[in-house]
Amino acid sequence: MRATLGIVRSCCRSERGVAAVEFALTIPIVLLVLSGIIQFGFVLFLQSHVADVARETARRVAIGEFEQAEAVQFAQDSLLDWGVTYTVAVTFPNPDDVDVQISLPMSQAALIDILGLFQSGTLTATVTARKE
Repeated sequence: MRATLGIVRSCCRSERGVAAVEFALTIPIVLLVLSGIIQFGFVLFLQSHVADVARETARRVAIGEFEQAEAVQFAQDSLLDWGVTYTVAVTFPNPDDVDVQISLPMSQAALIDILGLFQSGTLTATVTARKE
């Protein structure tokens, strides 16, 4: 009986496999956080790129290099390599200004869908430039 009790006690104190169990419990959380960081980084990078294209398009229209149709085509060509559907609008709210607005659905901006956070909304960049 004492021998059996000693074996039971030694099994209860053994820490073999604890690291594997801890790893199995924490790895999903770590992967979720890592994929969230990558996703938000990509969306912020895409927002920055869209704003840069809108700024460049507005500048070229403001200095008279492009007309409205050419500006829309320039913006679409500049964003062609991303493989998403953009909406580009070039408007003239008054004779001295030009507005360029580029938008895309947030669902297309997302690399992966984390907990459904990127299913609604739009990613939009709007730039107003004064004509020269």
